[in-house]
Amino acid sequence: MSKAKTNKTKKPAIPSVKPKAAPKKNKPNGGGSLPEEQSAPMKAALAAVAAMPPEPAKESKLAIVIKLLSRPEGATIDDIVAATNWQKHTVRAAISHALAKKRGYQIVSDKPQGGKRIYKIAESAKDDH
Repeated sequence: MSKAKTNKTKKPAIPSVKPKAAPKKNKPNGGGSLPEEQSAPMKAALAAVAAMPPEPAKESKLAIVIKLLSRPEGATIDDIVAATNWQKHTVRAAISHALAKKRGYQIVSDKPQGGKRIYKIAESAKDDH
C-alpha cells in the first residue's frame, strides 16, 4: 500500500538568530548597598560574621617546594610529591622551570649510591633570595 500524498507546504527556512539580551536593570537599593534599617536577625548575623577570626593565609605550593629544597638535607621528588600533591613530572618542571629558570635559584642534585636523587638549593643561591 502506498501512502496518500498530502498537501503540506514546506515553510521557508528562517536562519536561526539569537535574540539580543535585554539590558540589565539596576536594583532598587543601588545594586549592593545595604538598606538603612536592618532587622535584628540580620544585625546579629553580621555581628557574628565580624567576630569570626580571619582564615590564615595559605602558603603557596611553590613556597613549600622552596622550603623543602632549602633544608640542609634537601628533598627527594617523593618528599615534594607528598607535600604538594603534585605529580612527579610537575615537581620536576617546577624545579627546572619555575625555580631555576624563572626565579634564578641554583638547584643542585646528588644521587647517593643505592639511594634516591636529592635536590637542594645551593647555599650561594639562598642568600640572593
